[in-house]
Amino acid sequence: MKRLATVLMVGALAVGLTACGGQQSQPVPEEKPAAEKASGDTATASAGEEKFKQSSCVGCHGVDLKGATGPSLETIGSKYNKDEILEIIKNGKGSMPANMSKGEDAETIAAWLAEKK
Repeated sequence: MKRLATVLMVGALAVGLTACGGQQSQPVPEEKPAAEKASGDTATASAGEEKFKQSSCVGCHGVDLKGATGPSLETIGSKYNKDEILEIIKNGKGSMPANMSKGEDAETIAAWLAEKK
């Protein structure tokens, strides 16, 4: 009798979980603050900084761009333009490995770093 009760409970649990878990939820789009919407440059800079902090860049260059095991990037825009920075991100340079960021993220980070003069 105990065995039958256990089988019925497991069956009910399986049916309940199956009924609840069929659909994946859609991610809610993140609303940008009004200040970011007002200025494209501000939005680009903010996005570049955010992508930089989310990627593994901060591990070597520091969250403040002052450098750690990698060089300082505080004034990198005075040495390289956006395309040159993007090329370094894509192909690596020195001890920096290639493709640490890719695609649109790499372009956003390169544009943001090019403004650092």
